[in-house]
Order: sequence, then structure tokens, then C-alpha cells
Amino acid sequence: MKKQILFLLFAALAAYGQERIAIINAMDDRDSIGISELAYLTDRLRETAVNVLPKSRYGVMTTESIVAFLGSQESAAKACKEASCLAELGRKVSADYVAQGRIGRFGENLTIKAELYDSKKGNLIGSFTGNSKDIFGLLAIIDEKAPDLFKKMPGVSGGSKSSVFVAGGISGLEKAVDYELDSEKSYLVNLSTEPQGAILSFDGVPSASCAKTPCKAELREGNVRIIAALEQYETADTTVSVSRNNQSIAIRLKSNFGILEIKPAYLDEIGEDTQWSLTINDKAYHSFVNRFSPGNYNVKLNHKCYEAVGFTAGINKGSREFFDMAGNIVLKKGGLSLSAERNGEPASEPVFVNGKQAGETPFSDAVPLCAEIEIGENRETVNVVLKYNEKVKYIHKSNVYVPVPALGDSYSYERQDSKKSSNASFWVALALDLLGAAIIYAGYEKDQGVSKAYESYSYPHQSQGYYDDHWEKVENERSSRNTLYVIGGIVLASGIGVHIWF
Repeated sequence: MKKQILFLLFAALAAYGQERIAIINAMDDRDSIGISELAYLTDRLRETAVNVLPKSRYGVMTTESIVAFLGSQESAAKACKEASCLAELGRKVSADYVAQGRIGRFGENLTIKAELYDSKKGNLIGSFTGNSKDIFGLLAIIDEKAPDLFKKMPGVSGGSKSSVFVAGGISGLEKAVDYELDSEKSYLVNLSTEPQGAILSFDGVPSASCAKTPCKAELREGNVRIIAALEQYETADTTVSVSRNNQSIAIRLKSNFGILEIKPAYLDEIGEDTQWSLTINDKAYHSFVNRFSPGNYNVKLNHKCYEAVGFTAGINKGSREFFDMAGNIVLKKGGLSLSAERNGEPASEPVFVNGKQAGETPFSDAVPLCAEIEIGENRETVNVVLKYNEKVKYIHKSNVYVPVPALGDSYSYERQDSKKSSNASFWVALALDLLGAAIIYAGYEKDQGVSKAYESYSYPHQSQGYYDDHWEKVENERSSRNTLYVIGGIVLASGIGVHIWF
């Protein structure tokens, strides 16, 4: 019920045009004075605000109204443990402005610090500090400095004034109309961080126009508290003085991470076509250079051709840990039992593993899983599929070469008789092809003779005997031509047949 009455009262004040200021119960950081003394200092600060602030514009909230929101005077005093959250506390009690005094010690002296905030903007309007040997000295500091603190509020002092009078002398004096302009200035500031991307807040309030750096923000004149936060970097908390337009403010963030760098390696270029797969704390990574917060990390590397590599990396802030895989990798292996057959008979052939001779057939040994297996002097590829930690049997069969014993430990090979006969057949076929082509060409020449005989046969004004002789000549040439064509075709076809058959 009490809260409802207070809400109605605040609604009435808002309608009347007043702004509310809350004087929060003073807080003692070191328990230097008693609760009653804290309450008395708070009342003196509240009394000063009532005397300085114009009642037409400002209403000072009572202790009872503040307690109605926060629960108790003790809660009101301890609701904000740091001065930076005073503005938030002011919003909780529905105040437009909020002030609080804090008591501490400096050496043997008592100290007091009072701050005044704009609750909506979160801006610090003003503050004062002082120290004294006793509580009465603190009261004197409040009486001296508190009036100037509250005069910094908009419409209280520092603004321009104008007076309007009705003409006609003193008898026509009209009441002066005072207008005070809020003298608080703001400037456009350029903000950046190294590295970029930090989230900023100003006097404890985030800015929508400056969510991530680099950015621009409109900040009030004077000291402004800036907090910059970025993942894997220490939060920066600094106060800067804003004094002009286009002022540049740069904040350097300290790293809160270390770097783990892994250098992949391969043995004799085996498996270079496939990249190592990397997991750190069971999370897959595609880069071999990564940043981590300080701590221990379980690293695993896998490859189809190599045994898995695992280790624990300890990361410290600002450190760079380097792991070179060379010297720490082992090829996966499988067993191979390899035999060779030439023309259906067992044969002894040299066996090569990754280009190096590893033995001869029958061969039985462990070989790398991704190895290239070759056999024979001509290095024929053995198309065997190896299995990890298992033995595979394979017989390589070939009919192209047969082994022939030779001196020493080396091996020599020679062609079969069939291969020799094939070479002879090739030359025979080629000779038949050439002979057939020559005979056909001779037939072509005969064909030219037939054409000439026909031309002479067609000459006019010749005797009957002349025609009979030429007719016989034409018939002979034609017969020879046809014979040559037939013989040449047979010889050429024979050559082609030898090519095909052998």
C-alpha cells in the first residue's frame, strides 16, 4: 500500500514537472564510524540539496521513499558496493539523479567522497573529496563543498540568464523571468582499440552507436570512464578527459591467451597428399596455429598412413608453444606375404618398397601401410591392398617376361621365343606391304599406257591395218594392268594379315 502511495506521489511530481534526486544513505568502507553518524551525514547532504536546488524543478526524495524501493536503510546503504553502479541504483529507485557519500580512512584521518550522477545517462555530474581527524571535520567539508556540487545540476547555475521588464520605470516593474541553459557540453570522439572489435561502455553505460571498435561516440565534456572488453583479452578500465571534437582515443588491450603452433611432418614424402587431422580437447581444428586461454589442452593428431600422435600442451598467458612432429611420427604397417609367378610357374623376383629393394620373392615382411610395392627389374606395380596390423597374402602373376639366371646377385631378363618371332613377323609383314604397294603402282603405270593406246586408236584417216595393230596393243596393256593389280593386292593383303595375326 505504501509503495502504491509513493508511485502516485511520483506521478504527481512528474506531472508537475519536477525531477527527482535521491540521496542514498552514506556508506562506510572501513567501519570507521557508527550507523547513527552515517545517517546524520546523509541528512546533512540531503538538507544541502533541499536548500540549493530550485523547488520548482527538483524534488528531493526522503529516506522513507528510498527504503520503500530498496527494503531498508541498510539495504539502501549497501545496495551499491562501488561508486560506478550509483547510476543504476538511481534508476532502481526511479530517481532522475542520485548522490551518495562514502566514508573511508587515509592514514589516521577520516575521508569523505561524494558523487552525483545522472541516472538516465549514467554520467558523473560532479564529486568532491576531503579528510579530517574527526566526524565534525567531515560535516564542515559537506557544508563547504556540497552546495557547489548540487549547483552543477542543470538549471541551477552556470547557465545564461535574461531579465524582461515592462517599460515605465520602477512603478512598472515586472517580476524577472529567469532562464538557465544547461551548460554541459558534448563532443564527437573517435575510439579505437588494439586489437579491434572490443565492446565499450562509458561511465558504466553501453553505447548503441559504439558497440564495437573502431567507432564514434558523443561523450560529455570532462572525465569519462571507459571500459573495453574483448574475448581472450584482459578488460581495460580507464578514465579519459574529453575536451574537443574529433578527439581520438586509443586503448591497447593486453592478451589473456597463449599460442599453440604445430608443424606437420611426413617420412619420405609418404602421405603428403592427405593432411593430418587435428583435435584439441575433442574439438576439430583446421589450422595448426591457434590461440587458447591459459590451461592444459589434450592434443591428438591422426593420419591414415601414420600412428596417432597425442600430447598435453600447457598454455600460459603471452606464451607460444611449438611442437614439431618430425621425430615424433611412426608409419602404420601391415604384413605382406608376396609370391611371383611367370608363365604359371613360381619365380624369384626382386621386391621394391617405396623405390628401395627390400628383398625378393617369396617375400614376407612388415611394410608401411601407404607404401608403393613394385616387383621385377621393370618395376611392375603390385596391386595389393595392405591392412593395418594384419598379414596379407598376394601372388603376382605375369606372362611377359621369364627369369633367366645371371652371374652374381643381380637379375637379368630376356624375351620369350614368341616375342622374337613376333619381331621377325613384323619385318616380313612390312616387306610384303612394300612389295604389294610397288606392284599396284606398276599396275597404275600400265593403266596410263592403256589410256595412251586409246588416244592413238582414235586418230582419224588411218588404214584398217593400223587400227587392228593398235587394238591388239590396247588389249595387251589392259591385261597386264589387271594382272599387276591382282598380284599387288594379294601381296599387300598378306602383309596386313601377318600384322594382325602376330
